[in-house]
Amino acid sequence: MLARTLEDIWAITPDPRRDRLAAAFVTHTVALATGVSAADIAAHGRVSKAAARARQMAIYLAHVSFHWTLARVAFAFSRDRTTCGHACSRVEEMREDPAFDARMLALEACVKQAPDTVPDMTWGVGR
Repeated sequence: MLARTLEDIWAITPDPRRDRLAAAFVTHTVALATGVSAADIAAHGRVSKAAARARQMAIYLAHVSFHWTLARVAFAFSRDRTTCGHACSRVEEMREDPAFDARMLALEACVKQAPDTVPDMTWGVGR
């Protein structure tokens, strides 16, 4: 059973730990932009309407900015794939508002600025 679960995870994403870190990065970025705590955004269950909207924004940003499938986003955020699909649909609807759309464009630009990797992060260690 564990082997099957691991196979399913690896079919979704090549590096599950990195995806979870990327999801946390997006969550913290949205937290800074919205004033909703990252803990409330990541919480399972509805903490507040603002937290639910911020969570939807984070899910959408990961899907759009990283070009992840909904299954991969769902794994990274520990959510169901259909929940992530619903979140993306809601944000798409909210983007009809020009002010909200401008905010999302700014957040997308911010998320896309994060480096994929930083070469040789071991400098100075053990020297």
